Amino acid sequence: MTSERLPADIRGGAHRDLVERGLVTFVMRAPYKPFVSLVGDFNGWDTLSHPMQTDGEGAWWISVPDPGRTRYGYYVVVDDDTHAWVGDPYAREVQWSHETPWALLHSRESAFVWRDKKWRTPPLRNLVIYELCVRDFAGTWHGGRPHYGAFERLTRQLSHLTALGVNCVELMPINAFPGESSWGYNPVFYHAIANTYGGPNDFKRFVDACHRAGIAVILDVAFNHAWGQHPYYNIYPPMYGPKGEWWTDWNPFFHHTPPSINMWGGVDWDHFNPETTRYFQDIVRYWLAEYHIDGFRFDWVGGVDYDSNNPMRPDFNPYHGISAICWAARQAKPDCILIGEFWQLEGTSPEKTAARLVHETEMDAVWNGYFHHTLDDVLNRRWEWEKRDIHRAIGGFRDIGFSTATQVINYSCSHDEVRPEHEIKFYSGKHIPRPAGMSLQDVALAQAKLGLVAVFAAPGVPMIYSGQEYGDDSPRTIDFSPLQWGKLGQPKFRRHMEMVKRLIRARRRHAALRSDHIRFFDNHFPSEHLIRFCRWDDAGDYAVCAINFAAEPRWVELPVPQDGVWRDVVGNRTVTAEERWLRLQAPAYDAVLFVRPQSD
Repeated sequence: MTSERLPADIRGGAHRDLVERGLVTFVMRAPYKPFVSLVGDFNGWDTLSHPMQTDGEGAWWISVPDPGRTRYGYYVVVDDDTHAWVGDPYAREVQWSHETPWALLHSRESAFVWRDKKWRTPPLRNLVIYELCVRDFAGTWHGGRPHYGAFERLTRQLSHLTALGVNCVELMPINAFPGESSWGYNPVFYHAIANTYGGPNDFKRFVDACHRAGIAVILDVAFNHAWGQHPYYNIYPPMYGPKGEWWTDWNPFFHHTPPSINMWGGVDWDHFNPETTRYFQDIVRYWLAEYHIDGFRFDWVGGVDYDSNNPMRPDFNPYHGISAICWAARQAKPDCILIGEFWQLEGTSPEKTAARLVHETEMDAVWNGYFHHTLDDVLNRRWEWEKRDIHRAIGGFRDIGFSTATQVINYSCSHDEVRPEHEIKFYSGKHIPRPAGMSLQDVALAQAKLGLVAVFAAPGVPMIYSGQEYGDDSPRTIDFSPLQWGKLGQPKFRRHMEMVKRLIRARRRHAALRSDHIRFFDNHFPSEHLIRFCRWDDAGDYAVCAINFAAEPRWVELPVPQDGVWRDVVGNRTVTAEERWLRLQAPAYDAVLFVRPQSD
């Protein structure tokens, strides 16, 4: 132990020129450990060559002459009987081996030249979010073998997203995970990019290209749990026995949680321990500063904010859990976008709600599960679907506790659900009446269209899942499933995508569709299966919508503030209003969304 202190407030990683030019300082956080040494290719993995010094409060460090490119890690004495060889929890790159994933220190290289100096993160209200998995969006099967997507190819595909009109990409987790193929919800190294996707500069080039194309970049992150290869798990005694039984928890980073909290596997982070709080604050600061990203979508926030010592706490602790993580992100980038996935969990306080998360923390918005679940039941005609409160789902954000529409992210599909095109085509279609002349494929596309119209016409921030723009009907699977780009060679799928482009364009151009204002017109949904509503903003922009969920046509009357020509975004046609009414027939499973044509 030494009375010295680190020259900077850092908890991990390899830092060139920190104490002196030509030296690299390696830092490891290992509370309660009696001995830690630096090992790597440069010292033949000798556990005694480079013992690290400690302040006795959990920090270990050593400065050595710059070894250049090398693998490195740490040898940690766990207790009197065991030791562990681990990589750096703050590793920026990782090289996986059969035994231990090692950190990789690159040779000294020139700093990346960013060209996004004029970029400013757009307000959440103005976003149209596109969720994708790098592996699947940019991947393909070739010669009977999978070729997983990577950032280099994804960057070349940005023209598809710009042509579509979206201005925000939400990437499913890219943090380093075991193996080559994953959705990313099994993270191990949170500062590193999964090797499958490329290196740090590949991701920087992608973000830089997105910003120059007017597209924000949000990272989905799984902070509730890690996979068992994480260094902070392996330098302490095991928490579980061979049959999954709970063993004494001596780990300051992880804790035991009931199955209702950890239903996904892995080991759960204890975000109410200061060690874990600081680690994840460092992670969000790093990604915002190093990679210029615009924000985060936090997966399974209920698990992140689970306090095993006080699970019934009704509010959010400002010093730990998700609140502390969001605070650190906001301090690092005041205009960053913070989105959560939250629902109340068994064994926790019913007062701890998604709306309260937004009101009490720096979280900007949450995925609107009520919107999705209601709409999904209606589209698939599940039991008593006509009794679902579709009006509340589309326009009732205040009824479920939110104060502004920007606090909810609306979607008809995400990675968590089966695409409606697939579910209708292969499962629920047999329960859905099929109008004359419509194939099952036609019904599936039509229903998916109704869902997308609701997403873009409703108050809230719209999000679509990759492939929805053209009606991809791939099954939901965590296995490699590249998008079916070949469908764009068929007219019906091309028409579907052109319709989605029009919806996106209308959403971005018309302030009425981005406002908090909505008014429904009288319809008896259980019998008519029709909803009508209008949107407006305080400057006089106006839009009016009707969605016909019925299997037969419906005559529709829609009030407008002035006579003249109005344009239907969905059908790409114009209708003339007389006496301030638009009158038309909406076909079965169809919708209209009217705006003034001169500004669209």
